[in-house]
Amino acid sequence: MYLGVLSKNREFFPTAQLLNEIGRRNNTRGVFLSTRFVFPLVNNSVIDALFANQSLKSLDGVIPRIGRTQTEIGLLCLKQFELMGIPTTISTKALFIARDKFRCYQELSNIPGVQLPKTVLISNSYLFEKLMENFKFPVVIKIPNATQGLGTILVPSRRVAQEIIEALFLRYNSPIMVQEYLQGVSDDNKELIEDIRVLVVGETILGAMRRIAPKGEWRTNYAQGATCVAHELNSEEQELVLRIVERIGIEVAGIDLFPTEKGLYLLEVNACPGWRAFEQAQPKINVAKNIIDYILMKIHQ
Repeated sequence: MYLGVLSKNREFFPTAQLLNEIGRRNNTRGVFLSTRFVFPLVNNSVIDALFANQSLKSLDGVIPRIGRTQTEIGLLCLKQFELMGIPTTISTKALFIARDKFRCYQELSNIPGVQLPKTVLISNSYLFEKLMENFKFPVVIKIPNATQGLGTILVPSRRVAQEIIEALFLRYNSPIMVQEYLQGVSDDNKELIEDIRVLVVGETILGAMRRIAPKGEWRTNYAQGATCVAHELNSEEQELVLRIVERIGIEVAGIDLFPTEKGLYLLEVNACPGWRAFEQAQPKINVAKNIIDYILMKIHQ
């Protein structure tokens, strides 16, 4: 089998782990495909993609690791592989939906049992006062395609919110999300800010971890210093995750849930989850192995 790993940088932890896992397999070889140097090629008779000026038609499967800054070219490359009939571990449709937080909320808004934080998408600041009547402060302001907690701001007051929104419009000139701030509840009733990250490959839940924000921080991202510990999902949590995954049609994903006194809320569907922290919390789980097993299964189907 000949597998490609599509990524911005071969040194990124998940990319390196995937390539190492492929290298350990008999009768399987892999190649790192930089998103910068994969060139889709179309005309009336040819559907191909080139890398180092060589055709990629010989690939049996592709594992995309498409970061948010690479979304646009990543979508085009994924579509090209679909046209070429090459199996991948995420579809163009799933990446398109999951990569934008508000679009993902729209897709999941009528799924039984999926609670979403109250969220408004605004494209200008002219009706700010009216829109803010729907919220109590503090609120969370987000850029829809932000990642790792960046572009996510906890805002204490209406005045500060307006200043931040106006500054973001000047900086990004794109829609902004305003979201209610959820009050969390800890498993052990301590006053900790924490959420649950669930890792899914195919229709299998590999496991979950709780991400606990450091003191003085409200974001639970590992990149922001969160502590990660193993979490055992109950049957309700498992069913909820699988309903989310099925609706989005996503095959490899990190699902972020936030426990409150009113139950679990969905925070985000991550289409390109890292797993360094996950494997530290769940050392018996080899994520790269599960992903390679999954793509090989798809190829043989």
